[in-house]
Amino acid sequence: MPVYTHRSLMPATPGQLFHFHENPHNLRLLPAVGLQVVEIEAKQIAAAGGKFAVAIRQGPFTLRWTGRWERVEYPNLLVDVGIRCPFAYWRHEHWFEAAAEGATLTDRIEFRLPWRRGGPAGDWVAQRIILPGMFAARHEATRRLLAAPEPPGKNPLARKPNP
Repeated sequence: MPVYTHRSLMPATPGQLFHFHENPHNLRLLPAVGLQVVEIEAKQIAAAGGKFAVAIRQGPFTLRWTGRWERVEYPNLLVDVGIRCPFAYWRHEHWFEAAAEGATLTDRIEFRLPWRRGGPAGDWVAQRIILPGMFAARHEATRRLLAAPEPPGKNPLARKPNP
């Protein structure tokens, strides 16, 4: 199964990164390469077994992505899996580790394209072009948002970040 990993240094603590990522509403703040988050349904912030749904618009099409939080280990790990999504399989680990000048954010994604679309060439394109572009943009947006004077999270599910 293909695996993609993206790692960046962030101006935050592992706890701040955890709280930012545990709230599905913050997905609206992150770029997703030609996609627009139009709706988010979540009754709670991340909790093992908890579900969330996101409506994503790409051009004239709206895709529904339903996920489940598989593991939640404050302040270092969040794992979500796709229940209904455009991938045949999607497992996304978010790792938050203390570093000398902030924290390291590592996204590790295991995926399988639907119907083996594109075969090995499709996997190569996803691993070398699509996911790197998407996660580079997301990490840069996360870095900017966390460095802002007033961090994001003005919604009913937001938690105040821990120092």
